[in-house]
Amino acid sequence: MYQALSEGQSKVKLFYIQEQAVEDAVKEMSADLPDVPSTMSLHQGVTLSPGKILYCDISSMCSATGNLECDCQKTKCFSFNPTDDHTEDPIYSKPEEVEWHSPEVVGKCCALVYDHTIYPGIIQEVNETHCQVKCMHRVGENRFFCPLREDLHWYPLEDVLTLIPHPENVTARHMAIAREVVGIL
Repeated sequence: MYQALSEGQSKVKLFYIQEQAVEDAVKEMSADLPDVPSTMSLHQGVTLSPGKILYCDISSMCSATGNLECDCQKTKCFSFNPTDDHTEDPIYSKPEEVEWHSPEVVGKCCALVYDHTIYPGIIQEVNETHCQVKCMHRVGENRFFCPLREDLHWYPLEDVLTLIPHPENVTARHMAIAREVVGIL
């Protein structure tokens, strides 16, 4: 089946995993690993940090636009560590619904995706389909700086992931996105 699908015209990227690799991974798993509720009915799941997953019983197109915790379906959170309490965890609290067309987002910091890489920036202007953002430049893993010449561009709203707190100074010139925020991007 894998070979037939791989040779077809599908744009879906397929990976073949040998049966022995699966068996070896199962042997390495903890014997007391809890079950994810309703495993057989899950259609969509994402992981934002080790040992924790968000899942839906119905696949949603929201995740295709970067909104992993959609409101159109009832996204649930599960932790393989039963002592985790998500009610107090800011990473797993539902984000506020952002009104991207509202002038209230102008001047706020956001995270956006450009060329499969996340960048922070400040929203300068919005319209029905795009956000004008003054972006920071990347100099390493979660290290950014404000360029001397402004990097100001219009981005489609689907490339703007979420509003974030302003990156924190880590040196006189470099900034970083807060660790708890990086975990959800």
